[in-house]
Amino acid sequence: MKKQAAPFILFTLLFSILGGCEKDDVCLVETPSTPRLIIKLFNKDDRSLSKAADNIKIYGIGKENPLITLTTDSLVLPLKTQDAFTQYAFLLPTSTASLTVGDTLQFNYRRYDQYLNRSCGYRANFILDKNTVSYPNAAPIWMDSFEILIDTVSNEQQTHLAIYH
Repeated sequence: MKKQAAPFILFTLLFSILGGCEKDDVCLVETPSTPRLIIKLFNKDDRSLSKAADNIKIYGIGKENPLITLTTDSLVLPLKTQDAFTQYAFLLPTSTASLTVGDTLQFNYRRYDQYLNRSCGYRANFILDKNTVSYPNAAPIWMDSFEILIDTVSNEQQTHLAIYH
């Protein structure tokens, strides 16, 4: 009788051990998170040529420290997920040591959430409003113009906005 009960007890014990395990809910690093706005800088006279901005400083409006300080022709900026707009000040030093010029852009957008999975939850995507990327304070100083290239911000593989300077 003991020999017949042993497989049943072993099966029951094994089932209760394995049945009590839960799948690990780990959001992998490779899982795409909320995408950032990709901006490319171009020459205003020949719009096919990229043009770096030397020592550009980008501040989120209301922040004391710059988000970015570098020489580049490509920028990667986060958009606020809790608001329908984000404002950035783009500041450039001039040849005069004490003078800096700058422009402020306001990016207006609609946010939509995308469910990824149980472990990662949701991520925000954005649709830029083509008519409301604007200069909220004044006319542009160093920027000549800008153009929305792709209005849906859902990945970081494409340029969303071109700035001509």
